[in-house]
Amino acid sequence: MPEFGVATKAIIFNTKLKKFLVLKKSDLEDINPNTFDMPGGRIRFGEKLEEAVVREAKEETGLDVEVGQVFNAWTFAKENKGFQLTGVDFFCTTKQEKVELSEEHSNFEWISAETIINDEKYPEWLRKTIEKAERTCFN
Repeated sequence: MPEFGVATKAIIFNTKLKKFLVLKKSDLEDINPNTFDMPGGRIRFGEKLEEAVVREAKEETGLDVEVGQVFNAWTFAKENKGFQLTGVDFFCTTKQEKVELSEEHSNFEWISAETIINDEKYPEWLRKTIEKAERTCFN
């Protein structure tokens, strides 16, 4: 039977550094290991979207975040595996700089939006997400 889930992503902007947090997935991850990512994950039954994004940000980065607006939604499907995930991106802010990664990730960087958007080492979805966050949340 196909599996379906709903997830949230925290697009975290550091208000002191004026940079976004980008994570690198560990090689242990089952979905796209060793790729760039943003903190997030599936919501638990009965959990509100805002609660899920705060929880996931804390679990994966150790950061306390302020939840801002929803600015993006997406769907990711692996038909050959019978798996679909639909997600909601929240613009989140923090003043904290010290990141404490969970085992899900192997590295992190605080990076300017301009660098992310213009550097092709980052996947297209990530560059477009940051570009949309800049356009939607700062104007």
